Amino acid sequence: MRFNVVVWAYTIWLIAMFGALYVTHSVNPATDLQLVLLCGVIPGGLQLLLLGIDWHGLVAPFKMWLAFLLIVLLSYLAGVTDPQLAPRSTGELAVPAAWLPIVYTLNVVFILGIGILVAGCPDRRLLRSVAGLYCILLTPFLMYIVLTGARTWGNRLAANGLQENTWGVMGLLLCFGALALRNRVLAFAGFATGIATIIASDSRENLVCVAAGLFVIGALEWRTMVKGSRLFAVLAGSCLALVMIAMLLDPYVYDAIHYIKADIFVVDDPLRGVGSGVSGRSGLWEAAYDTWLKSPVLGVGYRMHEQFLPDGMPGHNAYLAMLADTGVVGFVWYFVLLIGSLLASLGIQDQWTRRFVVAMIVARFIGGMFDRITIDGGNMNGLLFIMCTSVALADQSLRKATSLLQEPPPANLSFLPTRRAPL
Repeated sequence: MRFNVVVWAYTIWLIAMFGALYVTHSVNPATDLQLVLLCGVIPGGLQLLLLGIDWHGLVAPFKMWLAFLLIVLLSYLAGVTDPQLAPRSTGELAVPAAWLPIVYTLNVVFILGIGILVAGCPDRRLLRSVAGLYCILLTPFLMYIVLTGARTWGNRLAANGLQENTWGVMGLLLCFGALALRNRVLAFAGFATGIATIIASDSRENLVCVAAGLFVIGALEWRTMVKGSRLFAVLAGSCLALVMIAMLLDPYVYDAIHYIKADIFVVDDPLRGVGSGVSGRSGLWEAAYDTWLKSPVLGVGYRMHEQFLPDGMPGHNAYLAMLADTGVVGFVWYFVLLIGSLLASLGIQDQWTRRFVVAMIVARFIGGMFDRITIDGGNMNGLLFIMCTSVALADQSLRKATSLLQEPPPANLSFLPTRRAPL
């Protein structure tokens, strides 16, 4: 009962992050999101009160996040010493421009603390239970949005005025949340709704993220999915089926390929196709790169690169954003986080947790090419990514500690001091 209360509390909080954006995005989204973000003390407090925290294994995520916090502070210090890098108002927050580093730093401390709390839950099912529950709760809502939501430029889903890629991210999270569900019917419904949402919003990067996540999971688990001699039968049957489809359904296959190329990935579209400069992002990428050159080592300050881009726009590339914000130091740290947490997630014993965490981190690798920020607490995607990396690193530490305890002592303890024989 207590575990379920904590799961519901975390899930409602995450959904409320999206709800604040959905309901009040046109009024003052930054302030509303900030208030909802601070409500994370409720599920965190309930976890401490009802379940407690297991400190074993938390050294690894704590070190990783402490290093990032130090990088954030150093990046702001670089901005203080150089007047050209001083922050200026963007109109996003109802605070003076000079207070932005303080607000962002406190946000970082808060969201990283939530990630460590989730990783330290004594019941290791917490993360996948939260992911599965929000998938169940959001499936009917996104079904309704796909069927009735308004369409905008290029017939893309933009219900309630939210950007198309925002709906694409929601579909992505629904697909990955379905991976954490044991019930196959609910998992299929959630995954299908997620794919429908991504296609309706024509969010190509999120479609690629889903495909990449499924490919990695399939590559990791193909041995368990197909055991023994069944493997060769499945491979032979798949090859035969592909040949028959190619021979008997040739025109339909061609039409399907054309549909994916022209209608989903819109390769030939002059505004979003191959020659569009990645839908106009190339100019922002160039501006973000030029911003990095202002302070190559420590950057211009965490989340401050937007101050130097046209109209305060984000760089729409997490790697360039990290490079511009925190310099080479933060850029290297981010790759260490991605690679280290991905490798750590491969060994998670619970298969539902492993699938969800692996898919989320793989998606971050690819989605980073088009995402605006790296460590972001202003949306469900960013918060779940922080939880996933923290859980993966903590789980790896626990496995290492367990293996060390189970190892037999070495036969020759020559490194110990020996007692001298009496004369």
